[in-house]
Formats: sequence, C-alpha cells, structure tokens
Amino acid sequence: MAINLIISTPNGKFVDNKKVDIINLKTIDGDIGVLGNMSPLVTALKIGNMNFKVNNQTQWIHLHRGLAIINATECKIITERLYLVNENGTKVPTPDKLD
Repeated sequence: MAINLIISTPNGKFVDNKKVDIINLKTIDGDIGVLGNMSPLVTALKIGNMNFKVNNQTQWIHLHRGLAIINATECKIITERLYLVNENGTKVPTPDKLD
C-alpha cells in the first residue's frame, strides 16, 4: 500500500503528495521504514540520508535534521535544508522541487 510523501523546507514544498512505496528515515531513536497504514508517529530526524522507493526506483535525499509526522496515509517531513545525493551519499544537482 502506497503512502503520500510531503517534504517541506523554508523555501516551500520540495515533494508534494508523491505516492511512494516505502520511506526510510534516520530518527533520533534509530532507523525506521515508513509504509502505508502505519500507526501515527511524530519523531525528530537526525542529519543524514533518507530514501524512498517508487516502482523499485530509489531516490536519496540528505536532510539536515527535521521532524517527521506520520499517519496511515501520509508522511510529512519538515526540514531546514536538504539536497539530493546518490546511493553513495555524494551530492548531486538539486532542483527547487522534486516531481
């Protein structure tokens, strides 16, 4: 079951209601995988790389801390800074908004 991903920064929404299969986050309590139909959760995020998968394609994003608000249908991430990285963690060109 898919879950909607929303990532907001001070510059606006970087990801806006993208249906994804799974979201992997680094929280202050450890790494978590977020799927549809999860119990509600609010957690602080550590500096590090997150990723999400859509149709077996993985997208990596480096987050500079933040907050994740999760419910059964969506995962909202609020962060001050972010940029795209590849699977090795190397920074790659980052657009203003990810489609």
